[in-house]
Amino acid sequence: MKKINTLICLAMTSVLMACNSAPKEQTMAEKFAEYNKSKIDLLMGAKPGEFSAKTTDGSIFNSKDYKGKYWVLFVYDRGSIAKSETYDMVAELNKTHQLFGDKIPMVGMANGFSDDEPALKKLFAAAKFGFKQIDNTEGPNKEKPLNDNVFCTPAKILIDPNGKVIYNGCGGKTQTFDYKLDSLIKAGL
Repeated sequence: MKKINTLICLAMTSVLMACNSAPKEQTMAEKFAEYNKSKIDLLMGAKPGEFSAKTTDGSIFNSKDYKGKYWVLFVYDRGSIAKSETYDMVAELNKTHQLFGDKIPMVGMANGFSDDEPALKKLFAAAKFGFKQIDNTEGPNKEKPLNDNVFCTPAKILIDPNGKVIYNGCGGKTQTFDYKLDSLIKAGL
């Protein structure tokens, strides 16, 4: 009888341990909190808050490193990385970085769908961006790291020393954006 009680206790203990180690299903509130944790608001006048993400060179970008400074975030679809017959986004953004990047830090973020990671890595390598890039693409086996509210790309976003979006322009050609950066530098930032 003692052996049977011991076996029953062992069986119950293992069942209880299995129940406790089973993955817990997330509540809706937990899912919402997780979504908001990685959400960044990049609309004009918004304060995106601190966020971090892995860059394509393996380092970590952290927006808190730019607290108290003006900084730029370029957001674009990964399809824009490759030069088309009518537009070379990489050359344009590299030119803006070449002109102003020594005074105003810049980072790029590629959105969109990618189901071929090696091809995406080759695309980034071939582009030869002059500044760090965040791979924010998603695919069958990859979730988008940052949930942004950028709907028109390429977006040129300028964040002020207080962490507020003071410029959010969309579309190709950075001439207006470059004027804005130039005027900030001439004003002494």
